[in-house]
Amino acid sequence: MMRKLEPTALWSDSVFALREVASRVKNLPARLMAGARAGGVRKASAGKPVLCYGYPASRQPGGLPIGGEIKLIPLRGKFPGNFKEFNLLYLVSSALPDHVEELVRVAKRAGIFLVWNQNGVAYPGCYGDFYPWFNQRMARLRSQADYVFNQSEFSRLSAERYLGPSEAPFEIIHNPVDVQMFSPGVPLETSGPWHLLSAGTSHALYRTKSALDTLRCLLGRGHRVHLTLAGEFRWRNSLPEVAREMKGMEDCVTVHPPFRQSDAPEIYRKAHILLHTKFNDPCPTVPIEAMACGVPVVGTCSGGMPELVPETCGRLVPIGKSWVEDRAGDPELLADAVEEVMANHRAVAEAAREHAVATFDVMRWLDRHEVVFNSLLHPSSR
Repeated sequence: MMRKLEPTALWSDSVFALREVASRVKNLPARLMAGARAGGVRKASAGKPVLCYGYPASRQPGGLPIGGEIKLIPLRGKFPGNFKEFNLLYLVSSALPDHVEELVRVAKRAGIFLVWNQNGVAYPGCYGDFYPWFNQRMARLRSQADYVFNQSEFSRLSAERYLGPSEAPFEIIHNPVDVQMFSPGVPLETSGPWHLLSAGTSHALYRTKSALDTLRCLLGRGHRVHLTLAGEFRWRNSLPEVAREMKGMEDCVTVHPPFRQSDAPEIYRKAHILLHTKFNDPCPTVPIEAMACGVPVVGTCSGGMPELVPETCGRLVPIGKSWVEDRAGDPELLADAVEEVMANHRAVAEAAREHAVATFDVMRWLDRHEVVFNSLLHPSSR
């Protein structure tokens, strides 16, 4: 199942072969337990969709939900999970339960449909020589899907590239937003300081550094600007590295701790612009939520961002394409984009809200899922 489109170091094969053996030995008890739990699974009658999300009823994902776990929240609201008796198994590629392979094996044998939600994949730019091994599990599971929801056209293309072709029917369905919960607040004045927001979980320094470099450019041009970094830094030595990049601008930066989705609308409403600097982001939820709150988006023209953010709702600056390195946007171009949006902020903010409501409303997303679920359960009614 491993696809190597870009070469890897010779030693990486040996390292991962050893790690694979060690992992199998270490996780054997947990895998056997997962298999035993899955052994009692039964297929629910095909009258209506009954979903399982891969987690036993007694266990839900812990901590603050991020990434793929976010989109399970509205799905669970409409289709509560049932681990023992279900007819649809719904898995998100970026939020896979531990040892879910055992459940998939039993479910497929019982004639239960696997619906796969495809986010991003591992590629050399962010996983180095180890990218093929990180994709192995995803490729095996996706190959068994009966239907694939690709979160963006970029998600589909990158999955085809690194996971291999899929024979399952598919469609593109961008991530949703609750447009009632995520809604605009009182319009912010543009004559005072500009408030920029960089939000979400960051796994590498370049993303946060890019936002700080953009702030430095704007300050150097004489603008009064404040940047809020909201979310979790998830790389080694992140705090001292961020502090180093902030040097000399400490009074213009607020570091906000990780937050729950229920807290997110207020965080967005305090910003004039969302600065989203992640490279090759397949279908980020943060820009969608920001636009729903009437917050324009400035970022780079990479990944799925061009599918999400039209020019009426912000600015995406050009950046070269690459699979072998993660790239930071040019801070001068990002600063230019911030100036352009702020020059016509009210109109761009209103357009962002209108676009989010028309394109990403969670109710429409849920309705489409229900149509697909029913077409799988009742193929004669298609």
